[in-house]
Amino acid sequence: MRGKRWASVACAGLFVGGAGIAQPPKSTPVKAELNKLEAPKAPEGAKAGDALVTMIADTRAALAKTRDYTCTFTRQEVRNGALSAEQVAEMKVRLNPGGVYVRFARPDTIAGMEVAYTAARKNQKMRYRPAGVGGAKGFRTVDLDDSKFLAENRHPVTEWTMSAVIDRVTAATAREKTLNNPVEVYTGDFQFAGRNVTRYEILTRRPHAFRYAHRMLVYIDKETKLPLRYEAYDQPKGSAAVGDLFEAYSFSDVKLNVGLGESNFDY
Repeated sequence: MRGKRWASVACAGLFVGGAGIAQPPKSTPVKAELNKLEAPKAPEGAKAGDALVTMIADTRAALAKTRDYTCTFTRQEVRNGALSAEQVAEMKVRLNPGGVYVRFARPDTIAGMEVAYTAARKNQKMRYRPAGVGGAKGFRTVDLDDSKFLAENRHPVTEWTMSAVIDRVTAATAREKTLNNPVEVYTGDFQFAGRNVTRYEILTRRPHAFRYAHRMLVYIDKETKLPLRYEAYDQPKGSAAVGDLFEAYSFSDVKLNVGLGESNFDY
């Protein structure tokens, strides 16, 4: 098993080890900010099976104490068969009532694109201004699941947030447990964007039609317990150890509880 120390808890369907099977990719500026520190020892016994459950619970508790936040949002997604370049944006999020505002700054192909949503409208619609000449007429109102929008974006804007990342990981691992499939979890200490983080590497190796990803990485801020980066990978091809990245979201320069009002989301 690659010389790694493993512990298992059969009843939870979880395997937890020390450092993960691969180093963070460093092919792009954001990923280059991921620096590995000394990995902790593998948890033992019941603590091993609790690692992922505890992380999710701690993160949800931290989000419950968060009214709003601003950050630099960076993403990559596979659309139309190709992985995009890193897309960097200003992001504002309000937890309750829900609100999300995102304005992209780069690359040039997406610069100027704006998306705004507020749950206060109660109509499940968002305001959207495309990049380039398409945005010359300003914002338009469209459904959150608008087909043209989702042709260029893997998820609705409401699923770009820290809360959505944890929801995605929770749902993906709960599905595997329901199907009695093993979920392997490894932890390691890293730094991301100047913050000390714990990396949770989550492997769901057994292929099936409803599996979300073969491998997910979640980087949790040690101080705030909030997710600062998330990556998801496909099944490895051939003899490759790691599959292709199909989505990654980063939240850097995070500022918590800044007092965002409705005007930040109602466009």
